[in-house]
Amino acid sequence: MSPHRRVRAGSLGVSLAILMLVASALVATASAAGRGATTVRGTQSAAGTCRDGGYAMTGSLTGCWWVLTFESTSDPDKSHYRATGEELFEGCLGDVCGTFSTTYSFTAKTDGPWADGAPEIHGRCHHPVTGGTGGFAGVSGELSFRDIVDVSPPYYPYWGNLRLGGSVEGATLAAARTLSDGGTADAC
Repeated sequence: MSPHRRVRAGSLGVSLAILMLVASALVATASAAGRGATTVRGTQSAAGTCRDGGYAMTGSLTGCWWVLTFESTSDPDKSHYRATGEELFEGCLGDVCGTFSTTYSFTAKTDGPWADGAPEIHGRCHHPVTGGTGGFAGVSGELSFRDIVDVSPPYYPYWGNLRLGGSVEGATLAAARTLSDGGTADAC
């Protein structure tokens, strides 16, 4: 085989490999969309911005968020803090409204022993979704939050993916996806 034909054969192999990679990415994206996966992001405001001490949610999710349980798993003499618990969201994603529950794992670093009330330096939490009601019946997914605590009042950017359980009309999902791209909506 001449060197010229080897180059063509090599180029064809690389081209086919790239084509297969692009095709598999498109199939994965279409598959996720078919399951109702919606990327969400926005901001959670400080405690007390919703009724009963809840946290107001803006961005893709609009409504209120409450901490139901908070159990520390840390040594009170340390400046590294860990906690777990359960939370509840009541509100909307686009025009899908209802409630969903999460468990969470929270970690933070404080400026001294946390039990002495030392201020938080940074923190984050991870929230697997455990179930829902209303428009969120059958929902699954997970959310992550980051604590912005060097300002007053603090706030908490969030991001994640939710898969809606029921049959969701195209307009509803399109509205939710528009919100996840940075739009806003009024609370339900």
